[in-house]
Amino acid sequence: MDTDLTAREIKDIRTRYGLSQQAFARVLGLGEASIVRYENGQKPTRANANLIRAAKNPSFMRDCLERDGNRISPMQRDRAEQIIYAEVTFNEKGDVMDINELYSLTLQQEILNEKAAEMLGDLSRMRREAEDRGDAASAMVYEDVERQLALAKWSILDSHSETEVAEVRGQIDGLMRFALTRKAKAA
Repeated sequence: MDTDLTAREIKDIRTRYGLSQQAFARVLGLGEASIVRYENGQKPTRANANLIRAAKNPSFMRDCLERDGNRISPMQRDRAEQIIYAEVTFNEKGDVMDINELYSLTLQQEILNEKAAEMLGDLSRMRREAEDRGDAASAMVYEDVERQLALAKWSILDSHSETEVAEVRGQIDGLMRFALTRKAKAA
């Protein structure tokens, strides 16, 4: 997964919960000056980028507020809680996901996203090789699989459960198997 978050994305995540820069930093356990720098264009470290990215998930923020909500003003905490509790993520059983479940889900999403990016690179190389061989039919197949994989890649981060991530993983694996079968037949 790309570790770069734009200043705009960071500000959007923060303002989604109605938090000031100071409150957002305190709830996440980051330095207050760090959020200011990040929103002014400085790139966060990989760990901080992952932490801020995790803050997109309302359940993660709920857990952060439960742990460190006393570090911000009651007004900001109340506003953030109203937004968060309206958007919390539930697992397959209908229970609110805890921080460990969220971490596991986020980790699975990142791993699958990196795998899909590698596969897109492989497909691009396979398409170029087919074009160089003059195999227009295979090149078209690889191009179509690239498009389908790119669409599946978008749905990785929209997956809200391990089951949904597994379904996307199955789609991605199936697309790659299809492309590899085509490659074997063309050889």
